[in-house]
Amino acid sequence: MRSRWLSAVLLSVACGGGGHASDGGGGDGSGSNQASVGTAHGSSIAITGDGKTLYVVNADADSVSVIDTASKALTKEILLGGAHPAVDGSGAYTPAIMPRALALSPDGATLWVTGERAGALFAVDAATGVVSSPIAVGSEPVGVVASADGAAVFVACSQDGTVVRVDAASRAVTATATTGGEPWQLGFSPNDGALVATLMHGPGVAVIDPATMAVRTTTMIPDLPARGDRRLAHGQVRGLYDVAARPTTGELWVAHLVLGTDTAQPSLDFESTVFPGVSVLSPAAFEKTLTVDAPDVAGVDGSFGDITSGPHAMAFTSDGALAIVVDTNSEDLLAIDARSRVEVALLRPLPGHMPEGIVLSPDDNTAYVDERNTGDVAVVTIDHTGAKPALAVTGTIARFASGGDPMPAQLRLGQHLFYSANSDEYPITKNHWVACSSCHVEGRSDEVTWKFAQGPRDTPSNAGGTLGTGLLFRTADRNDVQDYFRTINTEQGGSFGSNDGPQKDLLDALEAYVDHAIPLPVPPTTDPTLVARGKTIFESQAVGCTSCHSGAHFTDSGVAPDGSGAATLEDPNLHDATQGSGIGTCVTTGYVDVDHLDIDGNDRAACSFDTPSLSGVASSPPYLHDGSAPTLRDVLEKTRGHMGDITSLGSDDETALIEYLRSL
Repeated sequence: MRSRWLSAVLLSVACGGGGHASDGGGGDGSGSNQASVGTAHGSSIAITGDGKTLYVVNADADSVSVIDTASKALTKEILLGGAHPAVDGSGAYTPAIMPRALALSPDGATLWVTGERAGALFAVDAATGVVSSPIAVGSEPVGVVASADGAAVFVACSQDGTVVRVDAASRAVTATATTGGEPWQLGFSPNDGALVATLMHGPGVAVIDPATMAVRTTTMIPDLPARGDRRLAHGQVRGLYDVAARPTTGELWVAHLVLGTDTAQPSLDFESTVFPGVSVLSPAAFEKTLTVDAPDVAGVDGSFGDITSGPHAMAFTSDGALAIVVDTNSEDLLAIDARSRVEVALLRPLPGHMPEGIVLSPDDNTAYVDERNTGDVAVVTIDHTGAKPALAVTGTIARFASGGDPMPAQLRLGQHLFYSANSDEYPITKNHWVACSSCHVEGRSDEVTWKFAQGPRDTPSNAGGTLGTGLLFRTADRNDVQDYFRTINTEQGGSFGSNDGPQKDLLDALEAYVDHAIPLPVPPTTDPTLVARGKTIFESQAVGCTSCHSGAHFTDSGVAPDGSGAATLEDPNLHDATQGSGIGTCVTTGYVDVDHLDIDGNDRAACSFDTPSLSGVASSPPYLHDGSAPTLRDVLEKTRGHMGDITSLGSDDETALIEYLRSL
């Protein structure tokens, strides 16, 4: 290993491996001090080609911070909408813009920033900090990259399933590619300059011709088969957060999760639920998934020797010899020898919380890490002189101006708990395995079905919180978010007390974050005429949707069965889901729904289900409690003959009804 690593370093020196164009806007590869060469890899943090200035988005503050790397100090905080978010009258904290990624133009003059909740791309004058009028691009834009010539900017609109091209001069959308799924992060292929987009919940990476905006292909990342011991990485690929081109090669590397949905409780535990994954595509075809393996299983030589959780971002050194992966949940940096594809270093812990992005200095000797929850940037030195690289934290840089962090402290604590698998700090898991967000990706769903003790269960979204939605779980097994200490202990391997124990303050903070700071999704772009028609159909007594999906949150879960008051665990408002007389969604073959007890010991019948809210329903496929309906149209087809007069709906009416549901 030593000789391999040193030869890589020497090759870098011999070839003048300076400019760092692959990690979010570094140098031009010629050793010059030009400001930038465009952004070939989207990120939440970027650096100018001369290494003097950092830019980082503040998703929870509606701003971008500008940092001087020499003084390691904030230069300015640019408010994209003129003001920070604030708590509203209901206690909700909802950013109006929520910037998620940025890209520098090739000349370094313009900073392009996506606003997830604003549905817009913002152009910021890098010299003055002046923000242009927002450019409407679609629903929930996240990833952004700039072309090498500066003429075009590409934006991934996750809720619309599209990638749009924006003309940099006219600021107009000139073309749209439909990728399906949820395109998240963008990059460019090192082979032919094709645009590549990760699809957040699979099946892989969409390859797009940037000239025609036609989708050439979707490169699949296959699920990992079971290998005997459930602690060995296996399961479905989800949470495809980042894609980066490895310099000097034709490889694309993708950071993602692997979810062990083939394991049933009680065998399903924290060691078999979620695994980190980095898949290598070479060239534009799947080659291998690198992941962690149980070190005590004989005969297994895994790529990673340490347990890490939640890979969200990565950067390569400019010679392509070293990849550094940011693990959001376990709060660390994992360094991988990109040639041998094995772990060579782990930096844990980082000084702050919820790391989401990384960028390297042009000389590859310093990494800057976006630590979203603590509102700072961690500065990490990279020593290449030894047999293996050595990573060390040298400090942090605060990135909020004099007014400080606008997000209330309790919500920040709850956010940290929700995204943390750092078991060294809180007993929320064991050995850095699982966070709440490992399954509730981005506070929403991982779009898989788990084999829980109660039966097959898909992962519900937490977006919009639980207030006003009644009891929790598919069969109304719990009262409130604090009751999720059972999930922490059972699925995550944690050791939390009950919701009235010594850890109540932590559970209260977790509840506050879920109920007040995970906003509902911005609906996908819809046809207003179809939405209006679909609303009429939805509210028709003959069709019967509102007999269960009623009220402000489209659920009768909170109402007692006789309508006289609030539902309780002892007297929940459940509905018959048997195949004969009910809505027909009970699972009675294969891995089946079973009788069980709620959190207080009350009986729950196998085929009696709570009504889920429809708020934000477009963002949480697959549907039904077991995830057996991939689309909303499948829901209608599966329930024909079981619910109201859906049987009589024609194709056009069904399309209108679906469009209305997508708008909620």
